[in-house]
Amino acid sequence: MDKTTMPSSNILRRTPARSWLAITALGWLAMTLGLFTATVAGNAVRASGATDNEIAVVQALTAALLIVPAVCLIQRRFRLTARLLPLTPVAFLHMLGGAASALLMGGLGFIITGILGWTTITAWHFSAELLLAVAFNTCIAFLYEALPEELSMRGIVYSGLRLRLPAFAAYGAQVLLFVLVPVTVNQLQAWSGLDRGSSINAEYVIMLLCYGTMLQLWRSLTGSLWASVGFHVAFLEIARFVILQQDRRLLTYSELEAGTGPVVIQFGVIIIGSAGLLVLLNLWRRRRLRTAY
Repeated sequence: MDKTTMPSSNILRRTPARSWLAITALGWLAMTLGLFTATVAGNAVRASGATDNEIAVVQALTAALLIVPAVCLIQRRFRLTARLLPLTPVAFLHMLGGAASALLMGGLGFIITGILGWTTITAWHFSAELLLAVAFNTCIAFLYEALPEELSMRGIVYSGLRLRLPAFAAYGAQVLLFVLVPVTVNQLQAWSGLDRGSSINAEYVIMLLCYGTMLQLWRSLTGSLWASVGFHVAFLEIARFVILQQDRRLLTYSELEAGTGPVVIQFGVIIIGSAGLLVLLNLWRRRRLRTAY
């Protein structure tokens, strides 16, 4: 079996179990403090008159240059043998598969809601400007959100929890800690006199709970983080350039009921639908491994 597809219970075997709390706490702090520092850096360049794109670049580079090295240091310090970062040919295929699955589920969502008459695509908007905007935002999403978050939360934090907890409990604890990241960053921003980030409400928390669980299922299925990274990036691009109907978008659609796109397609089909499919695939893989031995 390739190392990138080995179960987490095997790849963590050489790490002392007593280190679980330190690994978990440090991984969570790396993500939280890195994200907060990136926010502070973004506000600083905004005050100097930087453009939105310049602010996005500063935030993305700050987050990536703080969180990714911190994750590598934690992994080395505690001798975690989980191969979280190397982009091997197999891992690259995992990343492409994760991204493709998000795109397919998004397309399926529009097909289902279109057949039911809930949404109607009224126009398509292909342009070089749109392609450049998507390419730029994809790079920002990878550096600022997907790579740091997957390495820290689904990587280090989950690895630490698995040293002490069974898989189902580690899943739950990781997701709760994942939700706690934006809550803590928002509070740190308030204490620092900065504007709070995104609004933390019940709908947002439910979305994060389901989203964090679904992304963790990708690691369980593939044994690496690259599928969740690919899915993460593709999901963000679908949300920003399709679902949310911003000025730059791939298509324009009408809704029978307001909120059908975000609720039914983005949450119901892409997140919940993907989670259900991944549960089935993980069960099939587990059964296959049992029969192999």
